[in-house]
Amino acid sequence: METVTQDKIDVVFFLLQVFCTFALTGIIWFMQIVHYPLMRKVGKGRFVVYARAHLMLATFIIAPLMLLEATAVFYGLISQTHWIADEASRLGAVLLLIIWIITFALHLPQQRKLEREFEARAYRRMLFGNWVRCYGWSFRSIILVFSMLQAFIG
Repeated sequence: METVTQDKIDVVFFLLQVFCTFALTGIIWFMQIVHYPLMRKVGKGRFVVYARAHLMLATFIIAPLMLLEATAVFYGLISQTHWIADEASRLGAVLLLIIWIITFALHLPQQRKLEREFEARAYRRMLFGNWVRCYGWSFRSIILVFSMLQAFIG
């Protein structure tokens, strides 16, 4: 009976990781391809208000997903499961760590600068950091797709 419960917990955490990673991958690509380029069209007079609203609203959606994803990844690291191989779990965790470092060391500081005034350098650095995050989440998604295939096909 205990094994069945553990298997269910493993499935829940794996599916949570898949959902959050796929959602964040889609969101980050949308931001990079659509939303951030449109930021340049807002105009200097309204940019600060726009940048503040963007950060608040984006954080409302992205932060919970990032926290849930990190929780699921951590669970995957400490719990051996057939849903994801140890190597894939560790690689995914390293990618997530890079995403978090880029988010808090580069991306958010640039967004904070843009909340005060439009600054071309901060905008370019924000875009660069976001490219790293785009690729990081994309690679995480690929790892999870292969993990699902491995788990189902065996």
